[in-house]
Amino acid sequence: MADAPRNQHKTLPSVPCYRPTRQRPGSQPLVVRQGDGQPLQERLKQAHMGLHLIIEGDEAFIWKGHRLAREHGLQANEIDLLLTDASTRPVYCVHCTTTQNSPLADTLTCQHCGVGLEVRTHFSQRLGAYLGVCRDADQPFAEARP
Repeated sequence: MADAPRNQHKTLPSVPCYRPTRQRPGSQPLVVRQGDGQPLQERLKQAHMGLHLIIEGDEAFIWKGHRLAREHGLQANEIDLLLTDASTRPVYCVHCTTTQNSPLADTLTCQHCGVGLEVRTHFSQRLGAYLGVCRDADQPFAEARP
């Protein structure tokens, strides 16, 4: 009988925000779930040194939480992001600088400026969104004009 491989890894979804949750020695875990009621900002004001933040939700929620936690002084290695809803994703329109949640699709029309966008695979952690660029550079507002 053959020995089982020592390092069997479970296949995880390929999302830019997945990092395995692990308990750090001496850390105080704080789990924040999308829709749990209490604003993250209030919870961070009450936090103490050694906090280990776990944020669960869709991409828009977890990246807003990540940005807020960083603004409150947490380091990136003190924050774990768990994607629980992959049906939509935030898309940043480079033409009007707005972010919108959209279904998973390669193309969409910007809800703010009406430009037809192609959604790139590049994910900006700073913006917390995928980048949407004009589908047709020769006629960027073709879809928006009557």
